[in-house]
Amino acid sequence: MDASYYEEITGIPHGLTIWLSDRLAEKDLAWTAEFLDANELGLALEQIADALSEHERPITPDERADMLALADRMQMDDRVFRALTICPDAESGRSAIDAREHR
Repeated sequence: MDASYYEEITGIPHGLTIWLSDRLAEKDLAWTAEFLDANELGLALEQIADALSEHERPITPDERADMLALADRMQMDDRVFRALTICPDAESGRSAIDAREHR
């Protein structure tokens, strides 16, 4: 794996943690930080998605797209996708499931 690619992949979950910190509980931030410190990027992303969905925290379409794109790049299963379907859209207030039903 190319070093610049690795740095880019590593930076995304760190950035997401900072960007979403106002919507994550302290315990979830602590778990995410532990996973990141251990270089468990997939677990960190799953922790973020699970924490957001557990409390049905709103996320923007860009935040959702960034997390899903990272999960795809890391060749993760659909756990992140499934968790994020519960989170309402920060702009419309609809859940991702509702938005798909109204297309």
